[in-house]
Amino acid sequence: MANLRNQARKQSNIQMYNIKIDKPVLIVEDSEFMAKMLSRLLTEQWSCEVHIAKSYAEAKAYLSKYRYDYHLAVCDLTLPDAPNAEIVELLNKAKVQMIAISGNYDPAFVKNIVAKGAVDFIDKANINAYQYATELVGRLYKNHQIKILVVDDSKSANQIVTHMLKTQNFQVLAAENGVQALQILEQNKDIKVILTDYAMPEMDGVELTVKVRETYTKEMLSIIGVSGMDAEELSTHFIKNGANDFLVKPFSYNELLCRVNQNLDMLEYMEYICNLANRDYLTKVYNRRYFFTEGNDMYLSAKANNTPLIVCMMDIDHFKQVNDNYGHDCGDIILIHFARTMSKYFADYLVARLGGEEFAVLLSDIEYKQALVLMDQFRQTIAETAIVCEKESINITVSIGANDVYKENIVAMLKLADNNLYQAKETGRNKVLG
Repeated sequence: MANLRNQARKQSNIQMYNIKIDKPVLIVEDSEFMAKMLSRLLTEQWSCEVHIAKSYAEAKAYLSKYRYDYHLAVCDLTLPDAPNAEIVELLNKAKVQMIAISGNYDPAFVKNIVAKGAVDFIDKANINAYQYATELVGRLYKNHQIKILVVDDSKSANQIVTHMLKTQNFQVLAAENGVQALQILEQNKDIKVILTDYAMPEMDGVELTVKVRETYTKEMLSIIGVSGMDAEELSTHFIKNGANDFLVKPFSYNELLCRVNQNLDMLEYMEYICNLANRDYLTKVYNRRYFFTEGNDMYLSAKANNTPLIVCMMDIDHFKQVNDNYGHDCGDIILIHFARTMSKYFADYLVARLGGEEFAVLLSDIEYKQALVLMDQFRQTIAETAIVCEKESINITVSIGANDVYKENIVAMLKLADNNLYQAKETGRNKVLG
């Protein structure tokens, strides 16, 4: 469980800052109003570069220049110089992923466009069409980092679902039964969704769900049960035993898309709510309350298992002078930079802001000498990196105190680390003492 917590903490540290799409998005839309509205939504939500083509010819010119750079394209299918969805063939040829938008929502037409490779088809008449498109652009970008496990003893069913999910940019893993699924999950603790069939040899889908829930809560991983037999009763059986959702076979590409995305949105929303309570509002690292709550659990686990536990206290040197000389806005920028650097260096460990310019790290499953080396590498990076604030280049240093001696509780261990921090400051600052 400790290793699982470390993995979850690492993933959380990676995702805790606002996502910026670092590839341009192509909008193909002849309506200037609609194109500008979608462009504004995309830049506001994802801070991405947007190119607007008002015709097939303009889209072709953009693709000639940027085809290998695009994240994807959002395209109207009826253009002045290409009224019959010719843009789909052009984008397929350029190998650029596409979200189709059209006022023609005839089911046969939609099915045909999706079959030709569109990631999704959005009805232009829907008032929420462009907001949905904006959210989908972000979802498809984030999906590159998301692992989904498909569990089904039917190879053909596995292949079909895998293809559907890969169209959505997911990293897809496959298992033939519950036992194999647990082995894959043990090797890939960052899996976010499991799609599991019910009837399988060795371990069925419900048994797999129960086993997974012994370690992973609904806030950590979504499980979607799948079956075509006695669906009404089976869906209840799945959900009562820990599944988040249920799909009835056969299901369409669009139904799978909506269910998976809805479950991922819920996971992200729960993480967001959790972060509001547990994260520092400015730096986004964990706050003082969470540090002592989680730290106490880590202390009890490490002491019971007789494994190393290292407490580290950090304080930015002369931070008051920074605020006095450059202002509190620059002080905030420095705190954010400092916290981000901490989160990269100590991604597997518990990082927190205790208050002001004072931070703490709790390290488990690492030897003390290794931890001290890591702290000193972090100290050097902080000292050598200039932080730009309002055209000023500012350098800071950090003093660090560490302790690995077990005391009666985590607070007492932290006090020893704080004493070492005090000595580091008294003897010249910009050093690590342990």
